[in-house]
Amino acid sequence: MSLRCYTRGLLVVSAMLVAAVAVGQEPGGEVAAELAAQAALEASPVYATLPATPPRQPEAIVFFSNFDTDNGGLTGSLDWEWGATYAWSGASCDSSNYPPPAAYSGTGMWGTVLNDCYNNLGNNAGYASCANSNPTDDSILTLVVDLTNYTDATLSFYEWYDLFSNWDWAEVYANGTPVIQHCESSHTIPTAWVQKTADLTPYVGGVVTIEFHMMASTVVNHAGWYIDDLMIDGTMIPVELQSLSVE
Repeated sequence: MSLRCYTRGLLVVSAMLVAAVAVGQEPGGEVAAELAAQAALEASPVYATLPATPPRQPEAIVFFSNFDTDNGGLTGSLDWEWGATYAWSGASCDSSNYPPPAAYSGTGMWGTVLNDCYNNLGNNAGYASCANSNPTDDSILTLVVDLTNYTDATLSFYEWYDLFSNWDWAEVYANGTPVIQHCESSHTIPTAWVQKTADLTPYVGGVVTIEFHMMASTVVNHAGWYIDDLMIDGTMIPVELQSLSVE
């Protein structure tokens, strides 16, 4: 590491420690470790590699939204915001941030926060472990779908993920059970939208609640978690079998 990078890292840590004290946070323990990790990232950035897996092809579509004309019927709490247009501001960011250049497709998407860095909500319950025992301060994006007449189902979506791991993390739940987890031990700078998938087959035969949980710690906020082109697809039970099951 060059002297310039090392010096810059020390300056970043010093400035962020001053900011933490200014808002009443003790510059020790998890807070100090998070600030030090951010300074290290500033000095030696680590960039994500492009995904090698090609996009999957859908079966019968249960739900799909590109969020261009409306919010897709999803509901969001705390930092989750939907918008048909995207214009990054970054006015509240207290560290480096790496927002998406645009929506994955079209112009609309969901984000935490859509045009700014997410808020430091003080959620450290699962620090370094992704153990989320208290979701009351999670930012939660919710979708409810009916999979009654399906034999299998898959959730897929495109994400732009710029949360400061491992203090900030994210999980996707199906009926309260994690099906996707972001529990990375360190932060990597996103370089592209990535398609994520989860098997929903264990939840077919009834109504399923999908929840996107984002957990933000006390200091260091990056651009956030962005969701676009959300789809649930699967294999339908043949109509004649559906009729027999009703009888």
